[in-house]
Amino acid sequence: MTEVHHIFTDGSKIGNRVGAAFVHYANKQEITKSQYRLADHNTVYMAEVFAIHKAIDYILDHELNDVKIVSDSKSALMTVESLSDNREFLWQIKKRLKDREDIKLMWVRAHKGEMGNERADLLAKKASNGDLIDVHFTYSKVQIRNINNKKLTENWQCRWMQSKNGEWTRLIYPEINMTRLSADFYYNQIITGHGIFGAFQNRMFGKDCKCQCGEDETIKHVLMECPV
Repeated sequence: MTEVHHIFTDGSKIGNRVGAAFVHYANKQEITKSQYRLADHNTVYMAEVFAIHKAIDYILDHELNDVKIVSDSKSALMTVESLSDNREFLWQIKKRLKDREDIKLMWVRAHKGEMGNERADLLAKKASNGDLIDVHFTYSKVQIRNINNKKLTENWQCRWMQSKNGEWTRLIYPEINMTRLSADFYYNQIITGHGIFGAFQNRMFGKDCKCQCGEDETIKHVLMECPV
């Protein structure tokens, strides 16, 4: 009787702890399992891909034939099968799969009662709680960009809150936002405090700063206080 081999893979991230695992079934019987804890900065996606990588290592080391590697991560499977992504780590996986056409990749929907998938999920979660980190990957370009953007945003927010200027604008926008605003002549005057308001005209050109009600014509007064 020909053995039917399925290797289920999964990755997990709980808090900042990342784990990966695979479990080998032959004729629906569990044969072996492997678990790995990844460095905290790694993503679930990276854990998913790494689990596939280790599953292939296992297949080659044990000279298994006609094996199905099963994952619930569409993104990991699509990346492995992509022709455009040539990162070294993924290139190694692709080369091995190309040399072994009897190794097939399969997708399964997560948490739908598939025994192997549920088992791999549990093992990956347990792996994330390991005391020692088994695998260290360098930061990806995307991670480096995200880290730098986060630091820039935090520094910008700090300078914005400590600035002596923009007090009125800060009431409208207490937190900085990377979303581009549409240019609107009147709206820009309101949020910057520059424009036709008497207080600004007085400060810049020496004009009368009084409102019709007799108070200084500031933006705050016009929008929130003036009874006229």
